[in-house]
Amino acid sequence: MDAELRHLLERVQIDREERNGPWLDRHATVAGMSLVVVRSGMGMVNAAAATEHLIAIHQPSAVLNFGCSGAHRRDVLQGDVVIGERSVHHAALHILPSGEEVHKGMHVEVAGEAFAPTHLPSDPALLSLARTASASWTPEPWPRSLGWPETVPYRDPKVHIGAVGSADVWTQAQARLDALHAQHRTLCEDMEAAAIAQVCTLHQVPFLTIKDISNNEFHAVSDLNAFADFPTEEVGKRAATLLLRVVEQMGPDQEAAALGRAGEAEGELAHSDH
Repeated sequence: MDAELRHLLERVQIDREERNGPWLDRHATVAGMSLVVVRSGMGMVNAAAATEHLIAIHQPSAVLNFGCSGAHRRDVLQGDVVIGERSVHHAALHILPSGEEVHKGMHVEVAGEAFAPTHLPSDPALLSLARTASASWTPEPWPRSLGWPETVPYRDPKVHIGAVGSADVWTQAQARLDALHAQHRTLCEDMEAAAIAQVCTLHQVPFLTIKDISNNEFHAVSDLNAFADFPTEEVGKRAATLLLRVVEQMGPDQEAAALGRAGEAEGELAHSDH
C-alpha cells in the first residue's frame, strides 16, 4: 500500500520517475547506491509481476522487499521487526480426499533443473548485512493507543529472525496460526514475500525480505470489513528504516533497485540494487 511505501519515500530523495505500464519506477540514490523503488500492490500475483518487471527492465543485483505483516506467534507483537531468513508459500497445498493438507512447496527452475522447495532461503550476504544493521538498532516504539494488547506488559519493539509465510490469505483463526507456525516455523505472514523470492530464484537474483508487525490475531481480532482499527500510520515504518540501514551497508560499488509496497500492497527493493 501507499501507506507502507511512504515511509521509504520520506527518507530518500527521488531523482526521477518513469511509468512502465502499470509500474511507476522511482529512481533514487542512497549511500552511493542506485535504487529503483516500485510499489507492487497487494497479493502474490502483483508481487511476482512487479518483480519480473524490475528484473527485466533494471537488471538489479539484488531485490529487497519490505512491508507489514501479521504475527504467527503470541510473543511477536506490534512494532516488532522480522528479518526473513526464508520465505514460505504456505498455501501451496494438496487437499486430499480425507481433508488432510499436504504442503507441496514452490515449483522453480534454476539452471535448467526443476525442483519444488518447501521454502526459499534469503541471500546469505544480505541476511548477514541485515543482522549487522539490526544489532545496534532498536525499532521506534509502537504507540500504546494503537491496539497494544491489554494483557501484555508494554515493551520496546524487538527484532526477530526467521521464516515469513506468504499467501493470498489473511489468517485470523488461532488454531490455524498455531498450525502454520508448527509446520513452517513462520513468525509472520504477508501476501507477497514468497512470490518475490520465487521470481528472484528463477533469475538467480539475491533476495531479502524485512517485515514489521501490524497485527497479532491472538490478542485482538482485526476488523476486516471497515479496517477501522488498522494502524495505517505505522505499517511498514520500522521495516523501511531497517531496509535503508541495510542499503547503507551495501557499499557504493553496488547499484540498487528498490521495489516498494505499502499497507497490504507490498514494497520491494532491488539492488542493481522495497
